[in-house]
Amino acid sequence: MTQRAAVGCALMITLAGPVMADEQGPVADTMAIEYPNQKIGPRVLNVEPSAPAASDKLLAEQGRWLNEQGISPHLSMTEIYLRNPSAGLSTGNHEALTLFALGGDFDLDKLVGIPGGTLHFEQLYVPWTSNLAYGSQVGDVIAGKPGPYIPRVSHLSLFTYEQKLLDDTLAIEVGKSNAGNYFALPLCNVPLGCVNAILQDTAGINPPPYANWGARIGYDLTPALRAQAGAWRSNNAYPFTNGWERTTGDSGGTLSTLYLANLAYRTDYHMEAYPQTYELLGFHNNGEQTDPYYTVTGTSKVRDSSAAARTSKGVSGFYVGAKKTFWRRDGGKGSDLNPTALAAYASLTHTVDQDTANGVGTQGNAGLILSAPFRSRPFDSYSVNLNWAQLTEREQRFLEEAHAASGGGDYRPGRNEYGLSVDANFVLTDSIVVSPFLLRTWGASTWLNPYTGISPRDGYAAGLLFHIQFDELLGLNSHH
Repeated sequence: MTQRAAVGCALMITLAGPVMADEQGPVADTMAIEYPNQKIGPRVLNVEPSAPAASDKLLAEQGRWLNEQGISPHLSMTEIYLRNPSAGLSTGNHEALTLFALGGDFDLDKLVGIPGGTLHFEQLYVPWTSNLAYGSQVGDVIAGKPGPYIPRVSHLSLFTYEQKLLDDTLAIEVGKSNAGNYFALPLCNVPLGCVNAILQDTAGINPPPYANWGARIGYDLTPALRAQAGAWRSNNAYPFTNGWERTTGDSGGTLSTLYLANLAYRTDYHMEAYPQTYELLGFHNNGEQTDPYYTVTGTSKVRDSSAAARTSKGVSGFYVGAKKTFWRRDGGKGSDLNPTALAAYASLTHTVDQDTANGVGTQGNAGLILSAPFRSRPFDSYSVNLNWAQLTEREQRFLEEAHAASGGGDYRPGRNEYGLSVDANFVLTDSIVVSPFLLRTWGASTWLNPYTGISPRDGYAAGLLFHIQFDELLGLNSHH
């Protein structure tokens, strides 16, 4: 069940260095005046408007006062709807979630006189859910894994203290957070369409919004190049945590420690005409791995249920990603910060250990993003996205035997699964974005539901994300 946990609302904190605010003009994201292409708060998997904000909003005066005091509030709602009309193990199902995020960033220099200090806080509420079993009904890595599984209503998603030093080039942060806020940030147009099962489960980052105790240090070698390292405690029973636990709480999980280090280069249109992103990441988790196939006696755990599963200590792997804007209608000579442009991206994640409990050995992702094709809608974007997932040999053997043992007969899917999707971000206002996507799968597996005995179907899945950033809508971020 824990493999199904993922959510479309999460946290993103920058990897790149500062850009001067007075060069940018109005922007929709509170932190965009400091960091290119990045946000802060539970918003990694939500696209937010880049449209300039209106100045006549209901609480604009109150927002200016809060900003003067050092308080930047965050309040948002994300509605997620997923459906699998023809893909997976049980077709024709849907999942719906409503997520509210409430929190803020507190500038401790303005508040209490601590230069460079910031307190980050976000609490997530998921009061309405429908069909949390959607992930197991779909069953595969590409269409099933993004299906959010959130059995608790309330989750602490961010509670950290960040200290910047050396003219803000050095950042140290400790507290409760998700490591995905800082490492392997999504490159695709609608990040729910490129969920990384290896980083979330094998590495132990855990899907957003699940927060763990952690610490990181980042140093800006240049305004665009940052080196970073961090360590987080990881709980493998994360769907049953609420984020406030000091240890495993009552979740019944097992704790391990995740170590991460990366080097990331990021620019945006304020920095160069053809922005680019590159990231290289290595990870190691010291937790015990349960072999997906073998028992301690060397037999199959499906055929020999009396023997305990074989275990090993630790798992390692890497992630590499790149994104580059390679065409602009204006030839790169214009000053438009939202030009009509094409960008290409690709990423690869690999686990070097075959006995990883997660069973996914390699994942790849590539695509094209077309931004602002219609000048009447300069903030919209459209994308074609290709996903690839390869199971380990041991996971494949386990699925084959589990399928047969459940009366399913011959198991036809191979180790490789592919998915091709199209998606878009429609920026309705400076505070509202609608993001639909349509996905076609090939080689779907029973990875999330191995003992079902049903043969998985290749086919179509679709989804819609509706995001409202209420703090922007009301004018609570005063510099807009």
